[in-house]
Amino acid sequence: MRRRWTEERRQNRIQADWIVGWLRDNSPATIREIVSALEQAGRDVKAHIIRRALQKSQFIEKTGEIEVEGEIHSQYSFTSTH
Repeated sequence: MRRRWTEERRQNRIQADWIVGWLRDNSPATIREIVSALEQAGRDVKAHIIRRALQKSQFIEKTGEIEVEGEIHSQYSFTSTH
């Protein structure tokens, strides 16, 4: 049986790919910076899509942590070593 992608799933995949592409050009970045970039680009900010882009992509990895305004934030980077 062949599964068909719903329009919503297709749009979610496009959004996740956009995040990976943005990180390719702007990494390392925190989730806060990713959210800001999505908002500036007029894109929807959805936690599950950001999570998918950061955890499911073979090109994105957590590369460290930084302190921002007294809070610890993870940094993510695009890597082509996989």
